[in-house]
Amino acid sequence: MKKVIGIDLGTTNSVVAFKTKSVEILRNKENQELTRSCVGQKDSEILVGRSAFQLLKRDPENTILSVKRLMGVGYNDEMTQKMIAETHKVRGYYKYAIRQLQGGTDNAVAVLLKGKQYTPEQISAEILKKLKRDAEERLNDEVTHAVITVPAYFTDKQKNATKLAAKYAGLKVQKLLAEPTAAAIAYGVDELAPGDAKTVLIYDFGGGTFDLSILNIVDGQYLEMGTGGDRWLGGDDIDNALSNYIYDKTCEEHGIDSDAIDDLINNLSSKNKFRFLSDFREKVEQVKIELSSANSSEFILEDILEDENGDSLDININISRKEFENLIRSFIQRSIDLIEELVRKMNYDMDMIDNILLVGGTSCIPLVKEMLVKKYGSDKIKISKKPMLAIAEGAAILAHRLDDNFEAAEDDDTQIDEVIFTTSHDYFIKINVDGEDKREKVLEKQTPIPFKVSETFKTTSNNQRLIAIEIENDVEDGKYESVALGFYLIEGDIPINSSFVFDFKIGVGEDNNDIVHVSVYPQGEKNKSKAITLSRGGRDEKTLNILNNLVQRAIKETKTREGEAKAIDLIAKKVREINNIGIEKITNEDWARIEYQIEEEYQEIIREEGEGNSAKDSIIYFAKRMIHEFNSVINSADVQVMISLITKLETGEGNEEVLLTQLMQKTLGDYGKLNDALNIEGFAERVMDLPSTSAGDSAKKQRDISSLQNMAQQIKSKFLAQQSGEAISLLQEAELIMEVYRKRM
Repeated sequence: MKKVIGIDLGTTNSVVAFKTKSVEILRNKENQELTRSCVGQKDSEILVGRSAFQLLKRDPENTILSVKRLMGVGYNDEMTQKMIAETHKVRGYYKYAIRQLQGGTDNAVAVLLKGKQYTPEQISAEILKKLKRDAEERLNDEVTHAVITVPAYFTDKQKNATKLAAKYAGLKVQKLLAEPTAAAIAYGVDELAPGDAKTVLIYDFGGGTFDLSILNIVDGQYLEMGTGGDRWLGGDDIDNALSNYIYDKTCEEHGIDSDAIDDLINNLSSKNKFRFLSDFREKVEQVKIELSSANSSEFILEDILEDENGDSLDININISRKEFENLIRSFIQRSIDLIEELVRKMNYDMDMIDNILLVGGTSCIPLVKEMLVKKYGSDKIKISKKPMLAIAEGAAILAHRLDDNFEAAEDDDTQIDEVIFTTSHDYFIKINVDGEDKREKVLEKQTPIPFKVSETFKTTSNNQRLIAIEIENDVEDGKYESVALGFYLIEGDIPINSSFVFDFKIGVGEDNNDIVHVSVYPQGEKNKSKAITLSRGGRDEKTLNILNNLVQRAIKETKTREGEAKAIDLIAKKVREINNIGIEKITNEDWARIEYQIEEEYQEIIREEGEGNSAKDSIIYFAKRMIHEFNSVINSADVQVMISLITKLETGEGNEEVLLTQLMQKTLGDYGKLNDALNIEGFAERVMDLPSTSAGDSAKKQRDISSLQNMAQQIKSKFLAQQSGEAISLLQEAELIMEVYRKRM
């Protein structure tokens, strides 16, 4: 192991620290302690930090800010949608495009740089690469390992996303450390003498997140007791509120409405528009900082914006500290409410808390301390000596302690003995009992880790081949989030109600992070225990969901016992292949290949079943598939006719089988074009995962993917508009493109 560092991977800024006998903040290449958590692209070059932030003036649509807020969350997540809404506003805080990840699920998201999709993990990896490079330059040695901090409330997927980003950056994660715990370590080392014991509540108000944690610190030992906070509360929100206030004051002063000022900004040339918005953001941040020490601040931005007559519309607004404090008071009150909520949940009394320690950039605002002192008393409130750096320092202290080469030094007064970590969430396994989904808790929030528990479940049918395993946690307000999906493959003929033991582990073995692992074995045969490959979002989750859904499809779509058995065999084969590769080694290309093979081999089973069957059987199968796949777009009256005809054909009701079959064919009409469009969309996703042979090939491939996706949408709309001739022409065009790529698959 080479050098080991501590990293505070922040929403707005990131910090690196290193410890030998003392803790040192490692300045970046620009000689700054803080590195902007900002990634941009200029031409073909990826920029990180200050150079990327400066790009906001010229190209905000290719400058990624606050990507930490998107780590491990879904496209349909409520706050992801709020960020997307911001990108569509003229004065929106975010300008870059946020999309659903191509080839992923609703639980996967991507951002765009120069038209190319990047996952939040890939963007975070670019930040980590810079931090690693800068640290290596300062230390004049290779950096291989790091303790990386994450918000205390981060879910399993968010932690896994952070771990994946580190892997992309060439860093081995020693520990994912909760940010408040890191701050507590730095506080304990700096403030407590040997033998001291304190209960500390860490109040971490950062740029993008608000984090709370209660820890007991006893003679060098740190025990996490409880966590809370709000992942969508941070300095970004204060900046946004201050921006809107300044715009409102400007409109009032010049006698225009908010829509009109949006129009004026939009009427600027691209160069001036980007410059105006960037300068505005920069000056808002400057005003916020000035109002932490002064009674007023001037916001001045001149000679860029013009009114409808072409005259300069200058912004010159004086903002008092009182105005600013009234503007942000609700945010701070929200943080106090969250303290009260956490203390109540933990069954604590505030008298049991010795200190509330303030860290994070937003905690530097005087009103924060003022409101907390008013609520809890001045003796209880402590402001960190280094509010922006304490988290990185705590991470570096733990990194030093976890280093394989660690030896306690007698003259080292920055020692920690042990940190006892706890889980941040309740974890559940979703089980199906008598056709109803139920949840059984397997892990309690705030349980000390490492932790292992075993639960026994029974099979629900004779000769069951697969056990689907879905793990969830309750994130907030009783809403469950799917953490992971996986399958256990049963070998041999197993009768109904056979018992299988599930081992749930966190922090056991090499992975000492708060991430769930599951293994399964037949009761009484622990030597047959097998680790389960669990999805964490993205391509892996999509493929495993396809497998899960295929179980139901096979039952509905196959017409014979033999066909159903073949379909289940196919699923079992793919599960075995996935588990044999292993989650650490399987790539997106592997997932794409398996997904493609699943569909191809399954369709072959269906085609084989269709051979030798009557026209009646074939038309019934096709009608069922159309209803199953396209119920939402097929005319409801046609659906009812299809269902009625299926019933009559299957039960033999009526003597006119030929006539009924003809009626079904007429009803189905051109609905098959919908199926063709679906196949084109699926093919486009598979093309996406083909390796490129050159930059030109990559560009052409991207154009072809876009063409196929657009054609698929047009085929659907043309068909629904009864323009079947145009739909067929588009199908022929798509076929020409697809034929080129079939040869490469």
